[in-house]
Amino acid sequence: AQYTIAIVTHNMQQASRVSDKTAFFNAEATGQGSKVGYLVEFDDTSTIFTNPKQEATRDYISGRFG
Repeated sequence: AQYTIAIVTHNMQQASRVSDKTAFFNAEATGQGSKVGYLVEFDDTSTIFTNPKQEATRDYISGRFG
């Protein structure tokens, strides 16, 4: 049998070790003072960590924010 397990973490080392696919989500402020989350990028884990397509993903992976 095949299983899918979703792991939510901010620990980049953990995500790179245990996953085949990785999704990077971010949040932006709304005009009402709350935040709305959105999907920035989804790909194979190796791609996300070595050659992400989105600048925001590159910035987060490299520690420029977050």
